[in-house]
Amino acid sequence: MSVKKMSLWTAQKAFFEAGPQPTMFFGGVGSGKTHVMILKLLYLVDQYPGSRAVIVRQRFQQLKKTTAATLWKLLPANRVVRRNDNEGLIYLSNGSQILLLHLDKADSINNLKSLEINFAAVDQTEDISAGAWDTLWERLGRWSGATRRGGWPKNWPYRNRLGEPIPPRYLFGNCYSPGYDHWLTNRFWEHGVERERYAKRGYMVITGSTRENMALSEDYVADRLAMGEEYVRRFVDAVDWGAKEGRIFTIDQQSIVEPTAALLARIKRSMKLHRALDHGEFSPTACLWYATDNDGNVFFYREYMAADKLVSDHREALYQLSKDDFWEDRPNYYTNYADPSIFNKTRGRSVDSPPTWSVADEWSDTRLVNPRTAISWRRAGNDEAATVNRMREYLRVDPNHRNPITGVYGAPRVYFLRRTDTYPHGIYETIVDIRSQVRKQVGTASDGAKLFGDERDDKIRDHCYDAAKYALIMRPSPGEGDQGPPPDPGTIRIEDYFKLMAREEGREVVEDRRNFRGHNPIGW
Repeated sequence: MSVKKMSLWTAQKAFFEAGPQPTMFFGGVGSGKTHVMILKLLYLVDQYPGSRAVIVRQRFQQLKKTTAATLWKLLPANRVVRRNDNEGLIYLSNGSQILLLHLDKADSINNLKSLEINFAAVDQTEDISAGAWDTLWERLGRWSGATRRGGWPKNWPYRNRLGEPIPPRYLFGNCYSPGYDHWLTNRFWEHGVERERYAKRGYMVITGSTRENMALSEDYVADRLAMGEEYVRRFVDAVDWGAKEGRIFTIDQQSIVEPTAALLARIKRSMKLHRALDHGEFSPTACLWYATDNDGNVFFYREYMAADKLVSDHREALYQLSKDDFWEDRPNYYTNYADPSIFNKTRGRSVDSPPTWSVADEWSDTRLVNPRTAISWRRAGNDEAATVNRMREYLRVDPNHRNPITGVYGAPRVYFLRRTDTYPHGIYETIVDIRSQVRKQVGTASDGAKLFGDERDDKIRDHCYDAAKYALIMRPSPGEGDQGPPPDPGTIRIEDYFKLMAREEGREVVEDRRNFRGHNPIGW
């Protein structure tokens, strides 16, 4: 295939030459992202005759008007043997095929699952789902029959399970700044929640600025630079993965910690354990487990979020996840706080009587649902201004506060044990939610800068954020301090005896109060 000789600027060249690993071109407007992506795909199908590639975009109209237009600009007409526009399939003279695919339809993901391809390129990847991207990766290497120009070297490293040489799996795409709540940010950004995990899988990002494209006119670049500081940082220079203006919270990297066995043991051995809940009927219900040490630090160490489930389902899920925290087959939580709205009597209305039942009652019911899973939640505070200030106080780096893990001064007071492959219920959604919270825009200044009010934008997902704010606004009680590792089996300590007696006395007092008030003592 003859391709017109052309020059590539630094970012384009790096993207074009990136090897067979998931690669993202994170660029500004007019930085040549689509151009070099198509060029790279054409090189691959030319280098491997008989191969099959797919170009994906979320929306059909954009695929047709922009992506396909760039393809026809770069693909020599004499190399096209046949094209089927109904199926979006192009047959090339060397036996290779290119499929143009959009994801507008409801069954689009199912269509992806039936693909057999060698290479995949995604235009404007921020528009597609993580599931679509992962499905494309799974379908790579399924197409057989491809050869290689010049033949296969004897030491060729890419082979199928029969030992036959095959083309390497190439998956690459481009994107604009997607936002701090986006799966691309979590996987490709250097501070993304899942960056370390996906970096080990070879995920690579290349950044390109609008300013680098010398084919653009000076007027075009000047117009883009006049769009305001945040626009320039996100959509010209591509240095920010989400909005900085109006953003409420900043999470220092110190706050995101590894869920090591030593830290988990320390949490359960020496800290007070708590839970906080944000309930949703059809929207997600979120629960956070957190622990407090004797220096005022808060460790969020487990999270749960699920949508469109019965209260009984949520109760069972929380019960199973909480078993690791049980003490003598009983829960070991110092507090259980929940969204104050669930205590409103909104259920059980009849023709001649007001509602008598609340969502909180559903959580503590022991007659219809397994009593082992019952939870008696306490009402949390919900003052928005106080919550925002308190969370920012916990998140800020205090020069006089010592990091509870490293011992170095200059540290925040809240920590998140991040989700990993070996710790699947670690904190992920909560970090995304907190980073995503922004204030409502109320106008625009004369210089183009955005003006923001004091209210938080209620269009941003906030289920795990709400659970975190309930935890922090209630001033979580500090723990008792590290008492050292547990004793060897069979040994006894006087400290354990006094602790056991104090716990039993406290439990008797609680049970006496519940029985006196006529409350059912079952529940946790």
